[in-house]
Amino acid sequence: MTARVRCAACDRPLGKRGRPCARGCGARLCTARHLPPCNDLHGGQCPNLDIPEEP
Repeated sequence: MTARVRCAACDRPLGKRGRPCARGCGARLCTARHLPPCNDLHGGQCPNLDIPEEP
């Protein structure tokens, strides 16, 4: 049995749908139309997120 790919933000099964994270962390995100969108939700969780340091 193979492992199913699931959305990194909402944990829905992806099947052949889904897109990679825009920041290149390797996470797969679903394209379902729900609010908030998974690409926005994953944006705050992404390990490649560049947070500016305060001076």
